[in-house]
Amino acid sequence: MSGQAFDPYDVVRIKALREPVHFEPDGTSRRAPQVGDVATIIEVYENPPGYELECSGSDGMTEWLYAFSPDAIEFEKM
Repeated sequence: MSGQAFDPYDVVRIKALREPVHFEPDGTSRRAPQVGDVATIIEVYENPPGYELECSGSDGMTEWLYAFSPDAIEFEKM
Protein backbone atom coordinates (compact mmCIF):
# COMPACT_ATOMS: atom_id res chain seq x y z
CA MET A 1 0.00 0.00 0.00
CA SER A 2 1.19 3.51 -0.78
CA GLY A 3 0.46 4.95 2.67
CA GLN A 4 -1.17 7.94 1.01
CA ALA A 5 -4.80 8.72 1.80
CA PHE A 6 -7.11 9.92 -0.93
CA ASP A 7 -10.57 11.47 -0.63
CA PRO A 8 -13.60 11.68 -2.90
CA TYR A 9 -13.07 14.14 -5.77
CA ASP A 10 -9.27 13.99 -5.53
CA VAL A 11 -7.70 13.92 -8.99
CA VAL A 12 -5.26 11.05 -9.45
CA ARG A 13 -3.13 9.45 -12.16
CA ILE A 14 -3.00 5.72 -12.85
CA LYS A 15 0.57 4.62 -12.19
CA ALA A 16 0.13 0.85 -12.59
CA LEU A 17 -2.30 -1.81 -13.70
CA ARG A 18 -1.89 -4.69 -11.24
CA GLU A 19 -3.91 -7.08 -13.39
CA PRO A 20 -5.25 -7.16 -16.94
CA VAL A 21 -8.35 -5.01 -17.29
CA HIS A 22 -11.33 -6.89 -18.67
CA PHE A 23 -13.29 -4.40 -20.76
CA GLU A 24 -16.50 -4.65 -22.73
CA PRO A 25 -18.30 -1.53 -23.94
CA ASP A 26 -21.39 -1.23 -21.76
CA GLY A 27 -22.90 2.14 -22.61
CA THR A 28 -21.08 3.78 -19.69
CA SER A 29 -17.40 3.09 -20.39
CA ARG A 30 -15.91 3.69 -23.83
CA ARG A 31 -12.50 2.09 -23.27
CA ALA A 32 -10.29 0.34 -20.73
CA PRO A 33 -8.13 2.27 -18.22
CA GLN A 34 -4.49 2.83 -19.15
CA VAL A 35 -1.37 3.77 -17.20
CA GLY A 36 -1.08 7.57 -17.26
CA ASP A 37 -4.83 8.24 -17.37
CA VAL A 38 -6.07 11.01 -15.09
CA ALA A 39 -9.27 10.31 -13.15
CA THR A 40 -11.42 11.53 -10.26
CA ILE A 41 -12.13 9.46 -7.16
CA ILE A 42 -15.88 8.96 -6.90
CA GLU A 43 -16.00 6.35 -4.12
CA VAL A 44 -13.64 5.30 -1.30
CA TYR A 45 -13.69 1.64 -0.20
CA GLU A 46 -12.45 0.54 3.22
CA ASN A 47 -12.46 -3.26 3.21
CA PRO A 48 -10.54 -4.03 1.12
CA PRO A 49 -9.11 -0.55 0.62
CA GLY A 50 -9.56 0.88 -2.84
CA TYR A 51 -11.06 3.62 -4.96
CA GLU A 52 -13.70 3.79 -7.67
CA LEU A 53 -12.41 6.17 -10.33
CA GLU A 54 -14.01 7.96 -13.26
CA CYS A 55 -12.00 9.15 -16.24
CA SER A 56 -13.64 11.69 -18.54
CA GLY A 57 -12.68 12.61 -22.08
CA SER A 58 -12.20 16.11 -23.47
CA ASP A 59 -15.88 16.06 -24.48
CA GLY A 60 -16.91 15.59 -20.83
CA MET A 61 -18.21 12.06 -21.43
CA THR A 62 -17.10 9.14 -19.28
CA GLU A 63 -14.20 7.19 -20.76
CA TRP A 64 -14.25 4.54 -18.05
CA LEU A 65 -15.33 3.67 -14.48
CA TYR A 66 -13.09 1.23 -12.64
CA ALA A 67 -11.92 0.31 -9.13
CA PHE A 68 -8.22 0.53 -8.24
CA SER A 69 -6.10 -0.42 -5.24
CA PRO A 70 -4.35 2.42 -3.36
CA ASP A 71 -0.89 1.45 -4.67
CA ALA A 72 -2.01 1.77 -8.31
CA ILE A 73 -2.72 5.52 -8.15
CA GLU A 74 -0.93 8.73 -7.24
CA PHE A 75 -1.97 12.36 -6.83
CA GLU A 76 -2.09 14.24 -10.12
CA LYS A 77 0.24 17.21 -9.99
CA MET A 78 -1.61 20.22 -11.32
